[in-house]
Amino acid sequence: MNKEIESKREYGLRRVINKVLQAIARSTLVTIKMRVVLQSMRGVNFKNISNTQIGDNVGFDGIYPHNIYIGDRCGIAAGTRILTHFIDTERLSEHPDHHFRYYQGKVIIEDDVFIGMNCVIAKPVTIGKGAIIGANVVITKDVPAGAVMVGAKAINIKQVG
Repeated sequence: MNKEIESKREYGLRRVINKVLQAIARSTLVTIKMRVVLQSMRGVNFKNISNTQIGDNVGFDGIYPHNIYIGDRCGIAAGTRILTHFIDTERLSEHPDHHFRYYQGKVIIEDDVFIGMNCVIAKPVTIGKGAIIGANVVITKDVPAGAVMVGAKAINIKQVG
């Protein structure tokens, strides 16, 4: 069998397993601790899986979960999404089938961080030690240690097209 075809099959199988583990981990029927174990199996990096808590329906990046690092004693409340791949707003793709260009980065959540319900963490960011992220907050920039982040503000940063 051709190595390229074998590689694509292996990648496809890993994606299917990843999606199944993600679906189980997001379920309300799974315990908080089991969610951490399942996400760890997907590739999310935990400093200590025994003292991290993940709520219902928390979604970790489906393509690059290995780019997520979570420290000791962190709590992530229900509905939060953590993404490590993003649209490049500076350049559009030259590819005829893909309008947007994507890139990936790391999301680092340091020790003792609490992330409230329905937050979105996107772009390569570091959330500093002891930070508290309130419910429904969108994080796209680094958060300093000990910061309390609340509110959601949408602004038009530029026009495209």
